[in-house]
Amino acid sequence: MTYPMSLDWTQKKVLDFFREHVTRGTLVFRVDDKHEIVLGDGSEPRAGMTVPDWTNTLKMALSPDPGFGEAFMHGGFDLVNCEMEDLIKVLRLNFEGGHSTSGFGSFIEKLQALKFQIGQFTSVRAASHRVRHHYDIGNDLYTRFLDPEMQYSCAFWDDGAQTLEEAQHRKMSLTTQRLKINEPGLRVVDIGCGWGGLSRFIHRETGAEVHGITLSTEQYNWAQEKRSEMGGNMKAGLDYHLLDYRLFADANAGKYDRVVSVGMFEHVGRHQFKTYFEKVSELLKAGGRAVIHTIIKPRAEFTSPWIDKYIFPGGYIPAVHEVIEAAENANLTVEASNFHAGRNYAQTLIAWRDRFRKVADELDPEKYDEEFKRMWEFYLAGCINAFDAGEGGGGMRVGQFVFTKPGFEYA
Repeated sequence: MTYPMSLDWTQKKVLDFFREHVTRGTLVFRVDDKHEIVLGDGSEPRAGMTVPDWTNTLKMALSPDPGFGEAFMHGGFDLVNCEMEDLIKVLRLNFEGGHSTSGFGSFIEKLQALKFQIGQFTSVRAASHRVRHHYDIGNDLYTRFLDPEMQYSCAFWDDGAQTLEEAQHRKMSLTTQRLKINEPGLRVVDIGCGWGGLSRFIHRETGAEVHGITLSTEQYNWAQEKRSEMGGNMKAGLDYHLLDYRLFADANAGKYDRVVSVGMFEHVGRHQFKTYFEKVSELLKAGGRAVIHTIIKPRAEFTSPWIDKYIFPGGYIPAVHEVIEAAENANLTVEASNFHAGRNYAQTLIAWRDRFRKVADELDPEKYDEEFKRMWEFYLAGCINAFDAGEGGGGMRVGQFVFTKPGFEYA
């Protein structure tokens, strides 16, 4: 093919590389104001980008993950008439199967897998550091794009919710229903309570005594401030603790009727699954009930190196069987497995991104520079793609599992 004269030798090599691999969907490269190069078969999905330089292309070719995300973060290319999730979808459609088939690319893949396995061992100290990496970057960021209750997990839009606030209220309401807090005096512990929104909701709606635990100082301070704003009667029976769930369970064995955990299990680490459910069981009284809300992968596979490095260090999203097996190994009984379509989380992420974009220029540039903003855009777009059930999407969804501890059953 004849390329425009404005392209240098390395850019032509970049386009040769993509021409060889992109045969499905449509990928449009913008060379300049007058020239575009269209690759693929002309079908959907469709995306566009500027031509990256040779160095970034080489990194992407040898190690697409994290190379692709890092290239975007560092300004190696820009999007053209599309969203990042569209570009990810086109590239997944053509490059799915992972890293380069060259010996060096396979070697990189094996190193990444080894690093992942090692990183899944999460000590109490490591867990605290990893949580702070993401959740302590600043409430000034999170308050700008989350709902007023600061729910940083999948909202439930299934029943026709029109706004993020409505969908998050629906999620909290349904989660509370599944806990079956159907008599006075019950005690609930919220593992990984975040900014305390669900804890406040459960306490307010049911009158149960609720304790929330988190490892994030920013989240803890926010939750305590919101508690202090409540009236004296409402404040009683609601408390928060800045502590690892394992240490909390050791000090509070058998004290709770209910355990709830929303969006925290993904941070536990694969090797701690059995320990996690042992601690859930330890916290519960006989006959107690737990509702565990987590993202679910279609199959067991290691975490994206880019996500592990920049967003959620040490995290791991389970397959359904991994959750069930770990809970049963801790002598918990599976009462129900409730699954919510991935489009719920995709719609939640899009709402977050829309809000983030509206305020991005108002954020403190010393804390949130251009590289951070591009990183955040890539993070949200990558997650949107992960919940796409179509070809080129990740096919993830959300599960809420209900477990009971053998013993007396509450009515």
